[in-house]
Amino acid sequence: MTAVFSRPVRCFVTTVWLVIAIGAADCRAEVPTHMTDARQHLEEHRELTRQFMQKLKTDSRAAVDDALAAVQRTKALGRNHPQRGDALEMLSHGYLATEQYDKALPLAAEVVRIRKAATPPEEELLALALDTHATLLFAAERSAESDAALSESLDAWRRAFGPNDLRLAPILEGQAEYVQKGFGRPLWAIELLREAVAIRVLHPESSGGKLAETLTELAIHEMRQAQYADCDAHLARANQLFDAEIRKDPGREESRASLAQVLVMRAGIAAVLAQKNLARDYVRQAKAIRLTDPIRQAETQILISESMSSALWLAGDLDGAIEQELQVMSVFKSHRDLLDSGSLDKNMVGDTLSSLGRLYLQKHELGLARQALKAARLGLGDTPEVLFNLSELERLSGDEPLALAHYQSALRLRKESATEVSVLFGTNRVAESGGEAGRFGSATDDRLSLGQAAVLVPGAQFSDVGWLRPTRTVPLPVGLATDATRLLIRTKRVLAPTQFGTQARAVMARARLHPKSVLVFVHGFNVSFDEAVQRAAQLARDLNYDGAVFVFSWPSQGTVLRYGTDRDSADQAVDRFVEFLGQVEQATGAEKINLIAHSMGNRVLLPALAKIASDPQSRVRPKVREVILAAPAVPQADFTHWLDTISQQGIRRFTLYASSADKAMWAGWLREWATSLAGYASQGVPLRHPSVQSIDITKASNPGLLQLNHDVFASNPVMSEDIRQVLQQGQQRLPNQRIPLMKAQRSPDGGVPYWSYEPPAAARR
Repeated sequence: MTAVFSRPVRCFVTTVWLVIAIGAADCRAEVPTHMTDARQHLEEHRELTRQFMQKLKTDSRAAVDDALAAVQRTKALGRNHPQRGDALEMLSHGYLATEQYDKALPLAAEVVRIRKAATPPEEELLALALDTHATLLFAAERSAESDAALSESLDAWRRAFGPNDLRLAPILEGQAEYVQKGFGRPLWAIELLREAVAIRVLHPESSGGKLAETLTELAIHEMRQAQYADCDAHLARANQLFDAEIRKDPGREESRASLAQVLVMRAGIAAVLAQKNLARDYVRQAKAIRLTDPIRQAETQILISESMSSALWLAGDLDGAIEQELQVMSVFKSHRDLLDSGSLDKNMVGDTLSSLGRLYLQKHELGLARQALKAARLGLGDTPEVLFNLSELERLSGDEPLALAHYQSALRLRKESATEVSVLFGTNRVAESGGEAGRFGSATDDRLSLGQAAVLVPGAQFSDVGWLRPTRTVPLPVGLATDATRLLIRTKRVLAPTQFGTQARAVMARARLHPKSVLVFVHGFNVSFDEAVQRAAQLARDLNYDGAVFVFSWPSQGTVLRYGTDRDSADQAVDRFVEFLGQVEQATGAEKINLIAHSMGNRVLLPALAKIASDPQSRVRPKVREVILAAPAVPQADFTHWLDTISQQGIRRFTLYASSADKAMWAGWLREWATSLAGYASQGVPLRHPSVQSIDITKASNPGLLQLNHDVFASNPVMSEDIRQVLQQGQQRLPNQRIPLMKAQRSPDGGVPYWSYEPPAAARR
């Protein structure tokens, strides 16, 4: 099926292509007096492109008609004549702009063939032809071929200018924006911008201000990918360069505005890394920058408030985050003239309203959320972000058909399909009356409730074959796991034990990779019931787990400010979890029970396993296989005591993921009265135990700007791949074997060895 680019992406691709095509002329050296035929054709092509693109913007139908006529006129020319290539190229762009992708694709392929047939090839024209071909391959959902064409295009640009030629830098910068906004390839954009930076560093005499701008753009991409060390280093360099520009020309407002942006970004990184004083200092510096230009002043105010909103959201202060978003709205209100004139992008208003709607949804203030999202939709139209938020709003409001319609529309715009994952749940939360079915709050119930949820997860259907290739590294780069915020709970229902068993056996019967096997997930603190269900579905998707998936949800309060209450609730949930595991075993008759606990969920799992292990009549104990302990928010003494009890009874296949970059571990350390937690890797060395394979994942830290640095095991595909191989290989896995990115380390005290995640060299640059 041919995919459709959204209108903003189509316009962007066309605009960037024009910028690259015409802008390349500005990067060329002066044309020699005796111009070759190839050079003359190149200049004529640039002018033809400029004129055609202008007409395409004003009257696309007339532009396509002109291109068709031009193709007819070139029929008498040779098959490889460059002017025939020009005519076909313009027509392919006309079809691209008018969404006639099936017609455009073969034309673009023919243009590439013609450019390659030239003797010698005109590298710039070949690069442009490959860009167009890549765009259309992507539209046809042939991503691998599209990426290959883009790579070939970049090589042609490098041949056209030379690898260290300053004229190549703006091409790389334009292509970085192209591959990110047009194709959604953030890591590739980072590579291109780093290459552009390296070139500009070689030419300091002409790259000062531009180098700072490129460093800032690079840092924005790195921040989005949670590459914080590289990001801050590049921002620090940009900071120095902008300071130097301001000293040379104090009246240059553009440099002062750019400096404010850099300072706000550095504040955001400091906030994520829990360096609160440093974050506040950067914000103060940014606020102290005075700008007389009303546009730049307004943009700076918006940037600061958005940054503060993100930091407050990170801290769990939804009211504070909402207040900052409302402050942004007040900036728009006071600068209505700039919006009306187009000096301020009106889409920013819609983006802010969408963010407000999402925050109100998290507070369950549905009336305010509806008001904000209605206004956002009016301003932005049906964007994926707005539709995902509307989907969640309608689900919470009880209109499941409309929720599903919005969700599917959002997926179509993002060119994604969705897998429906069945998650069976058990909970000792109190069921709330009214509203949607299967709604559970944060109060504790003495009884165990059972049920099932159907969750739509973006992505294709499960693979029915294994990846077990131990010599290969992980196929996905860090940061590209399933985004849990884009999962839709389609239905939820409470089931009687007999119904629960029927559904569980039906799901397990469909398994191919994991027959007669179940996966049980226990969430951590600061998690609502719905979030627990969504995370279980995410794990099923990212782990390619096709067996029966269960989640046990204990009464977390759903806020980082209630750590102590959550701890008590976790302790009180142990008996109900023992009961739930018994229900799972009875319902499925599974031969293998795999367990994953995150954060404070380990306070539920481990004492429950200790009880099960000590019960000679337990039907669960002999079936426990892999036990994944992710960032356990458990005091080390309790953790070790429970492991000793459990392992003495033969349950010994434990994997512990710990980190020294985990802020939640620091928060837990404070709330546990300075007691070290098992999920904290002190100086990069995790807790060790004879029955546990302990892994330091500090270098895999990838929370995203708005999450606690605490769920890296699920949001990082390196961890997902390690867990996936552990679950799939099961008893065949050698005890001393992990994925290649996990390196065996000797214990500093000569005791039990451990592992550490070591990213590849490319990821460390």
